[in-house]
Amino acid sequence: MVRRAEKIQDILDRTLQQLGLAERMKEADVVRRFSEIVGDNIAARAEAVSIRDGKLVVKVASPVWRQELNYSKQEIIDALNRALSDDIVTDIHFVG
Repeated sequence: MVRRAEKIQDILDRTLQQLGLAERMKEADVVRRFSEIVGDNIAARAEAVSIRDGKLVVKVASPVWRQELNYSKQEIIDALNRALSDDIVTDIHFVG
């Protein structure tokens, strides 16, 4: 009997999908890579703290920055989803 060799990544991807963890891993990537994706200017004043069901919670340094980022919300959502090649983030809630 000949078995076909599988890539470890393929096995991990399939296992995560079967366990229902694939989406949670993608969400964890959003939080982990937030600063890198939004750039130094925003990252110096905002920090992604959690995401659940596509809703990202971002802690900001001041009410002024919360307002400023609200104006740029859709651009930030688009940048995050583009960088991660998936529509993971559907909304952002700025707090703090």
